[in-house]
Amino acid sequence: MAPALHDILTAGGSPRGSLYFHFPKGKEQIGAAALTLAGESVRQAIAKAAETSENAEMFLTRIVRSMASRSGEVRLQGRLSDRHHRTGNRGAVRGVGAATRSAFQKWELEIKRGLFRLGIPAGDADLAATTVLSQLEGALLLARTYRSLEPLRRAEQAVKLLVRGRAGE
Repeated sequence: MAPALHDILTAGGSPRGSLYFHFPKGKEQIGAAALTLAGESVRQAIAKAAETSENAEMFLTRIVRSMASRSGEVRLQGRLSDRHHRTGNRGAVRGVGAATRSAFQKWELEIKRGLFRLGIPAGDADLAATTVLSQLEGALLLARTYRSLEPLRRAEQAVKLLVRGRAGE
């Protein structure tokens, strides 16, 4: 269950007025800000994985493992988006949806950059980045649904196969 505004204020030790000063649109704006912050953290982790990897397979393995360890953040994103879709709050869906879209676009671009940096041609890196992100997000959904890390282990093997297939051409 998502925390109420009162819970956020109590945890932060802030008066109600300060929350609305910084977030005049309420929970939706807080949710979008949290998604933006979490999304940037993941983007930075992807960029660091690219910088510190010796090859594309190592890079993708690091991304999968990082996403698995960050699955709590991704779970939060899913809960916020799902809740607003159910309640029909279109303003919230737009704000949270825009933050989610932006995060995914930045992650995909960062994966593409990393693959290109590690020797995958630009067109292939673009296609592979979409495939990798789709694989990871699907694996995270399955992991939550099955309450098992096995889909993430399989995703790691799948992205390795993707790169090995490309490297073998």
